[in-house]
Amino acid sequence: AISNIQDDQCIYNLKIIFNAGPYAKVCWTRLRTLRMDRQLMENFVSMTFGEVRFTRIPDFRVPGRFSKEENARVAGDPLDHDMVVLFGNDSNHWYAIVLDNRIGQKKAIYYDSGSYSARLMRERCNFHLDFVNKYRTVYLRDTLNVALQQHQDVSSITHPYIDGESARQKNGFDCGVFALANVEGYIR
Repeated sequence: AISNIQDDQCIYNLKIIFNAGPYAKVCWTRLRTLRMDRQLMENFVSMTFGEVRFTRIPDFRVPGRFSKEENARVAGDPLDHDMVVLFGNDSNHWYAIVLDNRIGQKKAIYYDSGSYSARLMRERCNFHLDFVNKYRTVYLRDTLNVALQQHQDVSSITHPYIDGESARQKNGFDCGVFALANVEGYIR
């Protein structure tokens, strides 16, 4: 779903979107560590960029022989995109965060269709923004030697946290659908 939205926005010259996927929080939870280290980044990259990406945009395809490293290079620096889409799952509930990088609109919008408190969602935002910063420096810059154009880290100061005011789900299993619908609604 996000790949289609991402392609549509690019085709019609609307927004360029970095799809960070759901694996940051999943990898962190599996490792059961509070450290944002190389092992966490390697797991994230394998899960996020380890497969050939479904896209209709030739520029988004890996030229030549496919590798997860080249796929990550082609995806580029998240902060060079208009928006970064992040999903999280704390083992039984999906939520979404959209990091809006557009000039004059910088913010992190969080969506929760369940009953997470604003404090807990701000903690989730802190985790994901820290993850984006570490991905950029630990993996893109230090591992792949990608020259980063933007040298400022992203934080609640650069991107204030905003509650996207998601509609509430009425059952215990539609959170993923709500997360996707909220992201699509914001992007479009």
